[in-house]
Parts: sequence; C-alpha cells; structure tokens
Amino acid sequence: IARLEINGAVDTSFNVAPEIAAARRGANGPVLSIVVQTDGKIVLGGDFSEQAFRSIAWEGRFLVIGFAAGPIPKIPLNLVLLKGAQIVGVFWGSFTMREPARHAANIQELMEWYAAGKLKPRISATYPFTRVAEALGDLAARRVKGKVVLVP
Repeated sequence: IARLEINGAVDTSFNVAPEIAAARRGANGPVLSIVVQTDGKIVLGGDFSEQAFRSIAWEGRFLVIGFAAGPIPKIPLNLVLLKGAQIVGVFWGSFTMREPARHAANIQELMEWYAAGKLKPRISATYPFTRVAEALGDLAARRVKGKVVLVP
C-alpha cells in the first residue's frame, strides 16, 4: 500500500452513495485510482461495484477479491474502455500455491512493516480460547471492525 501511495478510502460499510458521489465530484474528474471489491465490509462490493467503477480515475484499477456481499457484479465493459482502466482478479489462495517465493517475500515485507510500526492492525477484541464461540458470533454478526485475537 505504501508503494501505491494510497491517500484515502471510501468506507462503504453503511451508506455508499454519498462517499462515491463525493469521489466523482473531484475538481479534475473522478479521483479513485484503486477500487478494492471485497465482501462489502472493507471497501465496497455487491450492488455498489458499478457505482464505484464509474468513480474510478483514468487508468485506475478495480481489484476483485470476492463476492460475499451479494450477486456477482456486472461491470459494463464500455466503462473499462472509456476510463482506460483495469479489472484485476486477486485470488490470494491460488497465488500462494502458484508463486510461493513471491508470497513468502510479500509476507516477509509485511512483517518488516509491522515491526517498523508502518502497519498497525486494528484489534477489535481479544478473547480467551474458552470464549471462541462468542468471538465467532461477533464475527458472524459483523460486530467486529478489525481483527479478533484469541489468547490462551
């Protein structure tokens, strides 16, 4: 992320339309350079995918990571052409098996960033192992914003 010089994000966990509308009203046109489509909890997904893609900047990238937010989005290909954009599939599980050396290098770099204080994971809650069912319930009910840590 640091190498990509990301300087903002649209949090769509509640109401996406105002944030995407604001991104589209940038002084020089759309301002989103990278859009990450996830399960709807992190950046966006589901029904908001086309809106987000319409907000992408010239030569932006739309990263597709999963579809748990609902139906698989259908992006009109004319938008890809008009924006000179890329839609990139990110299948992490397959990547780790097909390119283990690159995966190991990525994990090493992440650990170095964490050790240097460049990454600060948000920990929502810490539970003892005896309360694992409660932790899973909080995850399932989407009461968690960040990570859940289980401790002995």
